[in-house]
Amino acid sequence: MLRSDQWLRRMGIGCAFSMAVLSQGHAFGNESAEVDFETHVAPIFRDHCVECHSADDQNGGLRLDHPSAITTEGDSGKHLIVSGDPRNSEILVRVLSNNEDDQMPPDGDRLTDQQIDTLRAWISAGADWPQDPDHSGDPINESETHWAFRPLWHATPPSDRSGWSVSPIDQFVASRRSDAGLTTANDADPIAFLRRATYDLTGLPPTPGEVDSFLQRHKQVGLDQAIRELVERLLASPSYGERWGRHWMDWVRYADTAGDNSDYPIPQAYLYRNYIIESLNQDVPYDRFVTEQLAGDLLPAESIVQRNRQLIATGYLAMARRFGSLVERYPWHLTIEDTIDNVGKTMLGMTLACARCHDHKFDPVSTREYYGLYGFFASTRYPFPGIELFKAQQDFASLLDPAATSKHLSEYEPKTNKLTTELNQQLERCRVQAVENAEREKSCSLDEKRKMRDELDGMLIKARRAGEKLAAHLREIPDYPTAYAVSDAVATNARIQIKGEPTRPGGEVVRGFPAVLGGQTLDSETAAQSSGRLQLANWVTSADNPLFARVIVNRVWQKHFGTGLVASTSDFGLRGEKPSHPSLLDYLATQFINDGYSIKQLHRQIMTSRTYRLASIGDPDNAVKDPGNRLLWKFNRQRLDAESIRDTLLVLAGQLDTAPQTEPFPFPKKSDWSFTQHHPFKGDYPNQKRSVYQLTKRLTVGTYLQTFDGPDPNVCTAERDQSVTSLQALYFFNDDFLHDQSLQFADRLLEASSEQGERIDVMFRKILNRPPDEDEIKLVSSHLQSARAALENTSAGGQVANQRAANKRAVWASVIRGMFRLNEFLYLD
Repeated sequence: MLRSDQWLRRMGIGCAFSMAVLSQGHAFGNESAEVDFETHVAPIFRDHCVECHSADDQNGGLRLDHPSAITTEGDSGKHLIVSGDPRNSEILVRVLSNNEDDQMPPDGDRLTDQQIDTLRAWISAGADWPQDPDHSGDPINESETHWAFRPLWHATPPSDRSGWSVSPIDQFVASRRSDAGLTTANDADPIAFLRRATYDLTGLPPTPGEVDSFLQRHKQVGLDQAIRELVERLLASPSYGERWGRHWMDWVRYADTAGDNSDYPIPQAYLYRNYIIESLNQDVPYDRFVTEQLAGDLLPAESIVQRNRQLIATGYLAMARRFGSLVERYPWHLTIEDTIDNVGKTMLGMTLACARCHDHKFDPVSTREYYGLYGFFASTRYPFPGIELFKAQQDFASLLDPAATSKHLSEYEPKTNKLTTELNQQLERCRVQAVENAEREKSCSLDEKRKMRDELDGMLIKARRAGEKLAAHLREIPDYPTAYAVSDAVATNARIQIKGEPTRPGGEVVRGFPAVLGGQTLDSETAAQSSGRLQLANWVTSADNPLFARVIVNRVWQKHFGTGLVASTSDFGLRGEKPSHPSLLDYLATQFINDGYSIKQLHRQIMTSRTYRLASIGDPDNAVKDPGNRLLWKFNRQRLDAESIRDTLLVLAGQLDTAPQTEPFPFPKKSDWSFTQHHPFKGDYPNQKRSVYQLTKRLTVGTYLQTFDGPDPNVCTAERDQSVTSLQALYFFNDDFLHDQSLQFADRLLEASSEQGERIDVMFRKILNRPPDEDEIKLVSSHLQSARAALENTSAGGQVANQRAANKRAVWASVIRGMFRLNEFLYLD
């Protein structure tokens, strides 16, 4: 088959002849008249259709540059061309329609009566569409050769004759660097490296004792061995899971509230957060980690503990955003869209949500394939956290065993089932009526439209009242252990939603995976009995899926180096960035699979490389050739993120509570929930635990996180900004929390020693992880002296001693705050 542009040029020859014939009065009102496709029909398709319906742009799931149009069902669920049957050929319905939602062409360039008669006659005659004998195949699409959709390449590390490399990673990097004529930075100072590695894996600073121990081991066993020992120690720390759990929470848009208009709280959300942290600390294989989150409720379990763990894991799906305030118009399609969007970006590096309303403009994902994915989640029961007009939780997963659950709910279950059935019936009536209205309103009068809408409004009011009854009843049920988790609902294939509108259902689509990633579909038996999420999880995590390992390897690399080997970490598609080191990416992805999907082993590979060891000092010549450091001739300097700054301040002040949070936040009692769109949930429950354990709200993100570029809990946050703003500077001058931590740290210094020089030494070793030099000692001493003079006490009597102590504390706190503002504290070199 010719490419669409070649086909169009070829059809141009026939177009001139066709127009000449028509201008002489030749028409096809007589369906028995002979119609030649290339002479009479192809020019119509060329001039009016193929711009939107070709190999390059298959809007509606249709092509009009290929004979497949004769047999293909469009997204509407109807056949565009039915050979010999003009009445049931959707193409004639569309070209004759005056409804702006359906008419084709849609831009006002309508077909003439003669052209419509031509199409009718051609279809009546059998719709003969000859295959081009010289071009029987489709054109090669750019997506078919795109690097990200090709299988992993088993790359061999190139040789490095310079002797610089200490690992395969270094060999790949050295080769690319050498080809570009770049020099290499020196190795980082051992203390700078220790600080970098410790923050990378734990989000906390090294202690003075850890600094001394690392330097000692460096001398005793050499740097390579000292680094290996350091990495093992850090990976074994409980802080590792808290640090990398926060990264995963960024990607899956974790929050303790639902994101609806009232931002209803989810007291059980913390269980999913703790699942993430525990799984990473245990180095659960990444393919299992993802499978549990997509389908943990469908996995076999040998104990109630294992069953509950897997249930809680599906909090990932439950975490999808909620919308609106009305149970009778609840937009579940948006929650499912949010689910698909996050699965695509986080696990596959694809912008799948772009295909919700039309075929993806750039990547090989059609609307039909999007709704093939949609069906998995339409067959899933999401927990309902509550909204303004349904102030109760529903469909949360019980963490009791089935017998205990049944016993607890036995008194309430009959009424619950009755009211739930009543509500569901009312909602289904409303849904059916809304779909009917959308179809009928295309051709009815204004009065008829008003009447239909009034009828629907009456049905919606009944549904709302049914919902209020059910919510009131659910609030009466005593609390019992539950999880914010999903379960299977009625198994169903989705119907395409024309232009993303649920009230405009199109054709049904079998649940399946995009063709570019394998194209698997559910067998009929599984499709009838299950949501199919377990099969979907298996397809996502398959070693044959070219994106699964590449995406997570790239994300881990990005968190270590500041930029991924693919800079667009959530978009590996045609509009994403190309990898800077494609062979290295595939080598690491292959090793990752061979190592049993161990994320900790991936850390070991990266952090024991010499590439990770480079200093961050720049080189003017290199900066001209590679200003973005994409070829890794130095280390990218990185600012501490918001959580690391806060946690470090607490550590230095001796105030950090290192115990994990194992209880829910003290939310108001559910019976007191009265949040509305205008008065949404805004509670906050600060504590002294690590930042990963602080309450996360979707609608009212804390000002501190906004100031220091925290994640947006409404979307997949692939990379955080590293801004430098005046608000950040003002924080270090004025914030109460920072002032309090500096005073607490000052107390620790005053207690540690009575000698000023020793206090200065301890302060530097704790804040900057190194001793001060002579100039720094003089500078600090000078400040202490001038600050004491400024605060000289003029009080008398018994208050003098207390005032002096307060002044001494304030003087040292002022030095500490100055240290906190240093780039050496705020940045990792």
